[in-house]
Amino acid sequence: MSKVIKVNLKNNSYKIFIGTNIINNIDKYHKEYFNNRSRIVIYDKILSNSIYLKKLIKKLGNNTNSISVSSGEKSKSIDGLNNLYNKLFSHNVDRNSVIYAFGGGVIGDLAGFAASTYMRGIDYVQVPTTLLSLIDSSVGGKTAINSSFGKNLIGSFYQPKLVLADINTLDSLPKKQMISGYSEMVKYGLINNKKFFLWLEKNGQNILEKNKKDLEYGIYICCKSKAEIVKKDEKEKDKRALLNLGHTFGHALERMANFKRFTHGEAVAVGTILAFKYSYELNYCKEEDLNRVNNHFNDMKLPNEINHLFKNNVKANDIINSMKLDKKTVNSIIKLILVKGIGKAFIYKQVNEKHLSIFLKKNGLN
Repeated sequence: MSKVIKVNLKNNSYKIFIGTNIINNIDKYHKEYFNNRSRIVIYDKILSNSIYLKKLIKKLGNNTNSISVSSGEKSKSIDGLNNLYNKLFSHNVDRNSVIYAFGGGVIGDLAGFAASTYMRGIDYVQVPTTLLSLIDSSVGGKTAINSSFGKNLIGSFYQPKLVLADINTLDSLPKKQMISGYSEMVKYGLINNKKFFLWLEKNGQNILEKNKKDLEYGIYICCKSKAEIVKKDEKEKDKRALLNLGHTFGHALERMANFKRFTHGEAVAVGTILAFKYSYELNYCKEEDLNRVNNHFNDMKLPNEINHLFKNNVKANDIINSMKLDKKTVNSIIKLILVKGIGKAFIYKQVNEKHLSIFLKKNGLN
C-alpha cells in the first residue's frame, strides 16, 4: 500500500506515490496517466545492471527505449545536455512522448531540464533511486544544469507529471550515499519541524540501516513538508528559499572542489553546521541548539567541519566570491538561510562580507 501526497499548484498539480512496490505497477501508472503514449527512460549508467531498471523497462513495454547518462555532476553541463538532446532526437522522441528519469539528483535535474526545453516542453516522470532524490530533488520542479560559474545556474521550474518513489531502489545504495541523503532529510527538521528532528535523533540510525517502515515515514514527512512549501512559493520568490538551509555554503564548497571529492549531501552537511554556527555568532541561535545539531551530525557520521572535506587550504574570500554566484544573491549581496533555533529557519538578507570572512577564517579557512 503506497502513501500518496498531492502537490497542489495553481496550474501543474501532481501526485507523489511512496511505497515498496511502485515499480511493479509502473505499467498501471502509465496507462492511468498517459494511456498508450510512447515512453523513454533516461537512466544513470551506474544503474545499468539494476534489477529495478530492467523491471521498469519491461513493465513499460517492449517498445520502451532507454538512454544512459554518465554518473556525476559532469553530465549536468551544456555538453551533457546537448548530448542528451541528440539522443532524444535520434530515438524520434516527439511532443507526445513521456520521459522517465531513473536515478539520483543528477539524472532528475538533467532529464527534467531536457524535458522542459525539448520541443518547448514534454511530459516527464521522476523515478528517484537515491535517498537524496527521493526526499528532495525529485519534488518541486526545479530542473537545472551547472555552469563553469556555479551549480544549477542554468535551469527552469518545470513540474513532473508524477513522482514514483519506490523505496526498494535503495536496497543497493552505498552507505556513503545514504549518509549524503540523510543530511537533506535532517534539513527538513531543522527548517520548520522540530518534532521531526527529535524523531530523527531516535530513529536516524534505522534510516541509514534502511529500515523500510522508518524510511517510508521519513520520506513521507520530507516530501509532505516540501510539497507544502512549494505550494505556497513555486518559483522561489520567498519562503521556498528556506529549503536551501546549508546550500549557499555547500554549493560554494562544491564549486571550490570542482564538484569532485565529496558528495552534495556532505557539502550541505558542513554548510548546515556553518549556518548554525553563524546564527550563533550573530546571537540568533542558542549554543545548546548548535551543540545538539552538531552532536547529532557526529552520531550519524556526517561531516561537520570544512577540514572534513578539504585537505588543502581554502581561502575565505574564494568561498565568499563563490557564494556571490548563488541564485539568491541580488546586487552582489549574499543572502543566507540562518536559524533562530531548531525548526526556526529564516532568510537573512544583510550579510556583511567582512564579518563573514572573519567567521570563515575562524572555521578553518585562510
